[in-house]
Amino acid sequence: MDVRNLKTFLKVSELNNFTKAALMLGYSQSAVTVQMQQLETELGLPLFDRIGKNIKLTQYGVNFVDYASKVIEAMERAENFAVESKQMKGTIHLGIVDSILNTVFISILPEFNRRFPNINISISVGSAREIEAKMRSNDLDIAYMLDYKVPRKEWVRVREENEPIIFVTNPDNALADKKTVRFEEIINEKLILMPIGEGYRYLFDDELAARNLYATPSIEIANTETILKLIKEANYVTMLPVFMVRDDIKKGLLKKINVEDCELSQWSQLTYLKGKAVTPLLQVFIDTLDELLPPIEK
Repeated sequence: MDVRNLKTFLKVSELNNFTKAALMLGYSQSAVTVQMQQLETELGLPLFDRIGKNIKLTQYGVNFVDYASKVIEAMERAENFAVESKQMKGTIHLGIVDSILNTVFISILPEFNRRFPNINISISVGSAREIEAKMRSNDLDIAYMLDYKVPRKEWVRVREENEPIIFVTNPDNALADKKTVRFEEIINEKLILMPIGEGYRYLFDDELAARNLYATPSIEIANTETILKLIKEANYVTMLPVFMVRDDIKKGLLKKINVEDCELSQWSQLTYLKGKAVTPLLQVFIDTLDELLPPIEK
């Protein structure tokens, strides 16, 4: 459906006259007549009563005015959005956990910068607890965390996905060849874990407490990229989100340990605190992430 025909239709409906509409739009009267005939043919409905030299909207025409107006309004918004986006300037303060930054998020940053060269993204990397504290002190605009699901009464969750947390190891580890293992076997391995209270460490500690068990990791470190490098080099066991290790498992660089009596997960969440002003700058950031981020797996 030609947008020009819609604009002409709206002008004709406003003036109730083909000749006056043609003068206003800079068309010949015959061009306006053809445009309206094309529109009626496309719709398969009469939009005008033509009695002598007088025209009047039919009921179909009256109803179509609202539709045509909304289409033109949407087109104008889209055109303005393209112009305003290029002119948009400012800084978005984003808090993010390193596991999401280094896998899900890092690949989309160049494309965002290409689209919005005048928008600066100030990234603060930390644990969910650190990011939450900065959000509450209004040092950050929006956060991408991996944690318990934040409550809706306090937070606006723009995007959320349940993320399985699994145990993985080097392919040379004896556990890698076992069909299944039990949680008690895991704690006897050389473990690399997040420090207490950070990341997904609390999931492991909760399991230990529920089973009245104790474990001492060989290494405690908060950086997931370093954990990945270490586990590829030696026979350590660690726990990481599936999205971080999926490709390495497919390539045979890591092996998933199938723990038959333990299933763990957290929620990845793009979120901001209720009461935070969603400026046009923040809204375009949210909308663009929604477009560029990988689709949520069902």
